[in-house]
Amino acid sequence: MKSPAWSQAWKTAADPVRARHFYDLLAATVPPGLLETIGAEQARILCALFGGSQALSTWIVSHPDLLGLTEPEALAYPRRKGELRKLAAAWFEQALVQKDYPGAIRRVRELKQREMLRIAARDLARLGQTPELIHELSDLADVCLDLVWMVCFAQLRDKYGQPCHLDPAGKWHATPGCVLGMGKLGGQELNYSSDVDLLFVYSDEGSVFRDLPRTPKAPRPALTNHQFYNRLAEAFIAETTRMTPEGQLYRVDMRLRPEGDGGPLSRSLFGYENYYAQWGQTWERMMLIKARAVAGDEALGGEFLEMVQPFRYARSVNPRVLHEVAAMKDRIENEVVKAGELDRNVKLGRGGIREVEFVAQSLQLLHGGRQPFLQGAQTLPCLEKLVQYDLLQGEDARRLTAAYCFLRDVEHRLQMDENLQTHTIPANRADQERLARLMGFPTLKLFETARAAHSGQVRRIFEKLLKQDAQGGREELPFPQTFEDSESTWKQLLIQHSFQDPDRAYRVLREFVEGPGYVHVSSRTRELALRLIPKLFSRCRQAGQKAGSRPASATVAELVPQSSALSDPDRVVTRLDSFIGAYGARATLFELWDSNPAIFEMLVLLFDRSEFLAELAIRTPDLVDELVTSGRLRQRKNSEETLRDLRHGFDDQDQHLWLRRYHQAELMRIGLRDILGLADPEQYLTELSALAEACLEYSTEVVMARHKLKRPPFVIVGMGKLGGAEIDYGSDLDILFVADSKARNMAKTSRLALEVMDLLSARTEQGMLFQTDARLRPDGEKGLVVNTLRAYEEYYGNRAQLWEIQSLTRSRPVAGELGVGRQFQLLASRLTNFAHPITPLAAYGKDWKQVMHRMRMRIEKERTPAGQDDLAIKTGVGGLMDAEFVAQALCLEHGWHEASTLGALERGRAEGKLPEAPRLITHYRMVRRVEGILRRWSYEGEILLPSDPAPFKRVSIRCGFETPDDFRTALANARKEIRTAYEAVFLS
Repeated sequence: MKSPAWSQAWKTAADPVRARHFYDLLAATVPPGLLETIGAEQARILCALFGGSQALSTWIVSHPDLLGLTEPEALAYPRRKGELRKLAAAWFEQALVQKDYPGAIRRVRELKQREMLRIAARDLARLGQTPELIHELSDLADVCLDLVWMVCFAQLRDKYGQPCHLDPAGKWHATPGCVLGMGKLGGQELNYSSDVDLLFVYSDEGSVFRDLPRTPKAPRPALTNHQFYNRLAEAFIAETTRMTPEGQLYRVDMRLRPEGDGGPLSRSLFGYENYYAQWGQTWERMMLIKARAVAGDEALGGEFLEMVQPFRYARSVNPRVLHEVAAMKDRIENEVVKAGELDRNVKLGRGGIREVEFVAQSLQLLHGGRQPFLQGAQTLPCLEKLVQYDLLQGEDARRLTAAYCFLRDVEHRLQMDENLQTHTIPANRADQERLARLMGFPTLKLFETARAAHSGQVRRIFEKLLKQDAQGGREELPFPQTFEDSESTWKQLLIQHSFQDPDRAYRVLREFVEGPGYVHVSSRTRELALRLIPKLFSRCRQAGQKAGSRPASATVAELVPQSSALSDPDRVVTRLDSFIGAYGARATLFELWDSNPAIFEMLVLLFDRSEFLAELAIRTPDLVDELVTSGRLRQRKNSEETLRDLRHGFDDQDQHLWLRRYHQAELMRIGLRDILGLADPEQYLTELSALAEACLEYSTEVVMARHKLKRPPFVIVGMGKLGGAEIDYGSDLDILFVADSKARNMAKTSRLALEVMDLLSARTEQGMLFQTDARLRPDGEKGLVVNTLRAYEEYYGNRAQLWEIQSLTRSRPVAGELGVGRQFQLLASRLTNFAHPITPLAAYGKDWKQVMHRMRMRIEKERTPAGQDDLAIKTGVGGLMDAEFVAQALCLEHGWHEASTLGALERGRAEGKLPEAPRLITHYRMVRRVEGILRRWSYEGEILLPSDPAPFKRVSIRCGFETPDDFRTALANARKEIRTAYEAVFLS
C-alpha cells in the first residue's frame, strides 16, 4: 500500500474503507508485489469497482486472473455484439459438435460474469456514458440468450427431432423459432439486475420428425410444433434462471405474453396475430413498441414485427389513450410501489424513469402509425425524433434526457452493489451518503437537490402531456354522473330504453357503478362503469322506436345477424350483476371491459341470447376470459382438430371431469360464434356435430385403453341429427353400435358400449355431455346394445318396419372401427334404395309413401298440443318434420344416401326431383333457425314457441323481427310453403 498509485486511488474512492478491504483480500490471492506494479489509472478503476460493487469485487478476489479486464486499454471502448460472438464462437461451436451441453452453458455463465465485471468497471470509473453502457448490457444479454437458445434447441432436437410444417404445395420445411425481447431488453436499455421480458414465437403449426419428410404423408410425429416449442421455452427458462456456482444468467419474466401467466409459453405467428388483432390492449401496444428479436431465427423475428406493426402503430388512435396511460401510472403508484417509497423509487415513483418512458411511448402510440420515423424501441432517440416532428418541445426533451441518464445512473449504483433488483434509494442515511458519493456528489444535500430537480422536471412534463390531455379526452356521458339525487331521471331513462321494471333495474345499475356497498370501489372503477352504460343502452330499443317491419318472406340470412337489439334488458343487467359477483375482481374486470369494449358488448348479447350459456359464464367466468383472450372465437374446428384437443387430457385420472370441462368450453365457444355472427347461421350445427363425433371417438379410445384393446370392438353409427351432422343445442345422440360379423361375446362388447355411453351421459356435478340414445337398434330397448353386422342385415331384411328403414337414410359412421362402418353404410344404402329394392324386404311395399304420410299425420296429431298448432314449429302443420319426411322420401325413392336433411333437399333441387324446391329449402332453413334460437336459449329440445305474449315477444326480437306480429306472419308464411311442398311429394 506504499505505491503512490494506490495512495492516490484511495482519495478518489467513494468508499475508501471497503476499497482497502478488497485490496487486502486481493493482495492475499495474487503473487506478492503484483498489485504494486499496477499503474495509477488501473488502481483508480479497481478502487472505483471495490467501492461500488461488493458482488463483483468478491468475484474478482475469487478469480484474480480477471484483473486484466480492468486494464485501461481493455476498458477504453465498449465491446459490441459482434465481438462478443467472436469471443464465444471457438469454444461454443466445439461444445455443440461434441454435445457437451452442460459445458457450453457453464462457459456462457462465465462469459456473462466476465463481461459484467468489465462493464461495471467502465461504469464506476466513468469511462462510458449511460446510453453506451445500457447498450453494452443489452448486447451481452442478446449473446448469452442466443447461445442458451442454441444449446436448448440442440438438446430437444436430439431427443425428439426437427419441428416441421407443410407449405401450401405440400412440401415439408423446418419450422424456425425465435425469442423476442421486450421492455428494457427489447429497447437495448438493460440495467445490471433487470428481469428479461420475453416472448417465444415459432413460424407455423406442424409436427416434429426425426428426419424431414419427403412426402405430404408423414410418419407418426413425436410431438406437435406447439409442444416442442413449449418444451423448448421451459428448458430455456430453466437454464437461464438456474442458480449455479458461476451465478445466474438472468431472471425471466413471461407475464407480458398473451393471457399472462395463464397463456402458453409459445405461440405460432398466426396465434399472435389472431390474439393481438382481436383482443390486444393499450398496454400491449406499448409493450410491443420495444419488441426485438434477441435469440433464435432473426428472419422470423422480423416477420413477427412486421405482423404486429398495424397493431402497435395503428393509423388512428383515440387520444383517450393518454388517459389510459396516466391511469396505468396511477395504478403503479397506488398498487405496486410500496408504502413510503413513492419519492425514493427512481423507476416507478413520481418523476421516475417510467414516466420518461411513458411520455415517449404515448406519443409514439398517437403518432407513430402516421409518422414511421417515430417508430423505435429506444427511449432517448425517440425523444430526439419527437422534437424533430414538433411533438415535444426541445427544452423538454433535453430535460427528460438528462433526467433519464441521471436516474438510470442512480439505478445502476443501487443494483450493482449486491446484484439486487432494486430501484429504491435506501432509507438509511449512511447508505444514502455513500450513494451520493458514488454519484460524484460531495454531500447528500447536493445529490438530493439534483435528484429532486430532475424528478420534478419529469413529473411536470409528464403531467402536462398525459394528465392535461387525458382530462380533455374524457367523453361526455348522456346521463347523470351520480345516482343519489337523480333517481327519477335514471328511471325515466330506463323506461325509454325498454326496461320493464325500472325500479329494480335502477338498483342493479347503481350497484354496477357504485359497488354492492360492502366493498370499496375506486373513482377510476366508477368512471369505467359509467362509460360502459352507453354501450348497454345502445343495444336497447328506444320506446316507440321502430326500424321498419321485416317482410313476411324473410330468409334465414335476414334473421339474427342483422339484429343486435336486446330482447330482455332487465334480465341482462341482472346477469351482469351476477357475473361481476362471480368474477370477484371488479376493478380488473372493468379495466378489461374498458380497454376491450367488444368483450363487454359480447357478454351483454350473450346474456340476452342464451340462458344456459349465461349460467355457464357466471359459474365459470374465467371460461369467457380465456376464450376471448386466446382468440379461439375466430377458430372454426372440425372433429379431427377437436379430437386432438381432447387427447391432451388422455392421462387425466377423472375422464368424466375432463370431458365435461372441455365440452363446456367448446359449447361456449360455439355458442358465442353463433350469437356474434362469427360464422354463417348454420355453421354452429356443423361444429356441434364435430364436437359430438370427437367426444364419441375419444370416449371409445378411453374405454379401449382401460381394457388394453388394440382395435375398437365396434363402430358407432350416428343416426338422426348426428348422422346428418345437424346436431343442435341440447340434441340427443341417436347411435347404433355395430360389431364385425365374426365378433363373439356380444354381452361383453355391450358392456364396453355402455362404458362409452356412460362417459358422455352420466350426470355429475358438472352435468353431462350428451344424452345418448341407442334405442333405434334391433328390438329397441329389449335387444343387445351391440349387434353384429350380420344380425343387422337379418333384422332389417326380415323384421324391420318402414320407419326403421326410413331412419337408415340418416345413418353415418362417426367413431370406432370405421372399416365395419363402411360395410354398414353399404348395407344401409342397399336397404334404403327403393328404386331398386332388395327382395324380399319386409318393410317395402308399393304404398310406402302413403304409409309414411299416415305416420306423419299421426305424429302431427299426437305430438302437437291441442289448439297450439301455430306454435308447434316441429310437429305442427308445415313444421320441420314435413321437410324431414320429404328429404327421407327423396332418398328412398331415388336410392340416394344423403344423411343431411338440407343436403337431400339440395340434391333434390339440383336433380329436378323436388317440386317447389327453392321455396321449401329457404323456408325450411328459416324455421330450423328459429328452432336453433329456441334451443340456444334453454338447451332443451324445444318444439313449441311460448304461448304467453311477453316471452313470445322476446323470441321475436331474438329472431330479428321488429314486432311479434311480423314474426308470426313470417313464420306462418314459411310453414305454409313447407306444407305445400310436402303435399306435392306425398299427395300428388
